[in-house]
Amino acid sequence: MNLNEFISKVKELGIELNDNQINQFNKYYELLVEYNKVMNLTGITEEEEVYEKHFYDSLLFSFNENMENLSLIDVGSGAGFPGVPLAIAYPSLNVTLLEPLTKRCKFLELVINKLKLSKIKVINERAEIYSKEVREKFDIVTSRA
Repeated sequence: MNLNEFISKVKELGIELNDNQINQFNKYYELLVEYNKVMNLTGITEEEEVYEKHFYDSLLFSFNENMENLSLIDVGSGAGFPGVPLAIAYPSLNVTLLEPLTKRCKFLELVINKLKLSKIKVINERAEIYSKEVREKFDIVTSRA
């Protein structure tokens, strides 16, 4: 699925992306490919596969949900899936990316800054430790293996 197919497919399912969001997805793809060369973020780097298997799949569960103004924690966020695509698609969603590896957290911070995402933060902590502090404080919890 290329960018145009992605835009069309998510529109069919109720998400109409504006030009800024489209640019954010495109920039995210570019950063993912660039930084994947120096750190192991993902085995999937072909554009059509990234748009389908990372971006589209990250949004799947949200198509039948009202995501506006909710809070979400993405446990073990890795390269940012599904948290970053959800933050792009739903700008009012409050997203927390929980990742134990510092180098991935630095990548996620870079992505957030480059994409100018505002309601998203990165926590560099192990899930079993962080969960003690924030138990039952999020509307949605995601994780992707």
